[in-house]
Amino acid sequence: MKKQIIFFTLFFLAITAFSQMKIGYANLEFILKSLPEAQQMNREIEDYRNVLNEQIIAKKEYYQSLLEDYYDKEQKGFAESLLTSMRDQIVSLEQEIQLEVANADAKLAALSSQKLQPITEKIIEAINRIYEEEGYTYIFNSADGTGNSIVLKGPEADNLTYRILEEMGVKPEE
Repeated sequence: MKKQIIFFTLFFLAITAFSQMKIGYANLEFILKSLPEAQQMNREIEDYRNVLNEQIIAKKEYYQSLLEDYYDKEQKGFAESLLTSMRDQIVSLEQEIQLEVANADAKLAALSSQKLQPITEKIIEAINRIYEEEGYTYIFNSADGTGNSIVLKGPEADNLTYRILEEMGVKPEE
């Protein structure tokens, strides 16, 4: 009997504690896409990507012209010392292009991270304000990083996506 009383007491305490939980969810990917500063960031990154690509394309075109010139001179029987010098230049340029491609990816990743940090902080601040002001116990991201939904079903009243955007002063386009 004593064990049953303890069990029921703990059971009711657990139910009471659970019923006091306030859980919300938001689609952070949608929030990020809706922010003007994120859209501006994407444009700046794309512009920078284009500049880097143009530089690489120019080097690849120069590389191609050197290669054609080398084959032409090889066909015409130019001196081996000249051909060796040209081969060295072509190999060096090829390595330079490969390094530049790798560096471009790293530069884009660094720029993206740099530009994304203040935007992420702004989103987190808005979430924290809502969390504190409205007494949430948990606020979850409703989707994983691949766009798959984590929250399969939940009350629309607990969807904080638009509330977070509103907190940030953004009216999303429907």
